Amino acid sequence: MKCVVTGANGFMGSHVVRALGAAGHEVIAAVGSDLDLENLEGVDVEVRELDLLDAGSVRRALQGGEALLHTAAVYSFWAPDPDLIYRVNVEGTREVLRAAEELGYARVVHTSSTATLTPAFGGGNGDEDDVYDARRFQGHYKVSKVMAENVALRAAARGLSLSIVHPTTVVGDGDRRPTPTGSMIVHFLNGRMKAYADTVLNLVDVADVARGQVLALEQGRPGSRYILGSENLTMREVLGTLSELTGIPAPRVRIPHALLALAGGVAEWLADHVTHETPIVDRESVLHARANRAFRIDRARKELGYDPAPARVALSRALRWFIDEGQASPACLERIARHGGLGGGDSSPPAVVGDAA
Repeated sequence: MKCVVTGANGFMGSHVVRALGAAGHEVIAAVGSDLDLENLEGVDVEVRELDLLDAGSVRRALQGGEALLHTAAVYSFWAPDPDLIYRVNVEGTREVLRAAEELGYARVVHTSSTATLTPAFGGGNGDEDDVYDARRFQGHYKVSKVMAENVALRAAARGLSLSIVHPTTVVGDGDRRPTPTGSMIVHFLNGRMKAYADTVLNLVDVADVARGQVLALEQGRPGSRYILGSENLTMREVLGTLSELTGIPAPRVRIPHALLALAGGVAEWLADHVTHETPIVDRESVLHARANRAFRIDRARKELGYDPAPARVALSRALRWFIDEGQASPACLERIARHGGLGGGDSSPPAVVGDAA
């Protein structure tokens, strides 16, 4: 099948391109100008420019395709212009799905987020049948993804053969911006993480999410939703795993949510009015930290045959990539080398850690 991937040069999109190729599909990589093509190095695909806010550009990018995997989005909890988050995530999705309908696409996979699913009331892990609790304002990113998902569901109701995937907390190679979770790992690698907020994350490797998207394309039921995640861990467990893999001490100080909210408000005000740079903590990150992000992946396992690696493997691979990219300080690299390398994640040798030694 001839598949168009939007955001194909991004963190997740580039992995989707590779997973489609491995599954035997022909791929058109629709790329944005805000990121270079480094994530697509070594991949033999047709590359087309894509501006989600230009209907003509969208139609040209999708021309001749049969299936669409829409991964392009602004994944940020803060932006100098918050309207950009909505224009890209909501109006961009509307333009892409409109073009897919007009061009007669046979299949569409829309990439949403577990941010659109409020975990089940009364306890327990969330699943695809949960709905967004509109009583809680959760920031521009979350609201934009809810709105984009509503656009996708309306397209499905009009007859577009569309499935929705909900990646959980994704880590791995190619996270060049980086994502909020990738930033947390970089801070840890450089010894800058002195405290943590109590929360629960469902962690998954980006390559597993990409394979899950291909499975959703090939086997997903139209109109159905699939959570693509792996294991649920508390933040303390995440940091403990990072410490076990690297030898870098995990922070022991837990920040009360009220204090974190105050810090997020101050840091975001300074970013908005003074520095105009991404704050080290923002209000939406705090809101996410306060929410239980534990989820089940039973439906994807049963209906798609989805089988992700454990969270420890995902964290190990992410650590290795950030180290390879020069994101760890020399002092921390020395500590990792003395610790004996990144054992326990997967069997491949941590070449850069060895070089640093």
